[in-house]
Amino acid sequence: MRKVKPLDERLWARIDADGPCWLWTGAKHRNGYGAINRGRRGLGTAVVHRFVWELLVGPVPEGMDLDHLCRVRECCNPDHLQPVSRPDNVARGAYRAGAPRAFRCDHPETPANTVRTGRQRTCRTCKNEANRRYRARMKASST
Repeated sequence: MRKVKPLDERLWARIDADGPCWLWTGAKHRNGYGAINRGRRGLGTAVVHRFVWELLVGPVPEGMDLDHLCRVRECCNPDHLQPVSRPDNVARGAYRAGAPRAFRCDHPETPANTVRTGRQRTCRTCKNEANRRYRARMKASST
């Protein structure tokens, strides 16, 4: 049977602490936060920034979230984390802090530039461009 390395040894091996942010280079959850296997089957994974906080600072106060002051989800530097309430953490989020929202294409996500289909939002500018290209292809293939 293979011996599992201690959790703290696996943790520090995957942290790149060269810059101001300590970047997690291991596995990540879908939401972008670092994840590390706790070591035994059934224990699941730990969120890395929270685990590092508890290791170096102490327990996170009950009912509090850790907010990334640097806005880098892979960062686990305790100096860049601050315990805040859930509503405060949500309000401080990148999209809620007054930063304008944008689609992946970098066009602004404004009501005038957004096409809604059910729960999905699409960039109107890109959709119009795609429709023009489609119509041009259809016109070219019919002649």
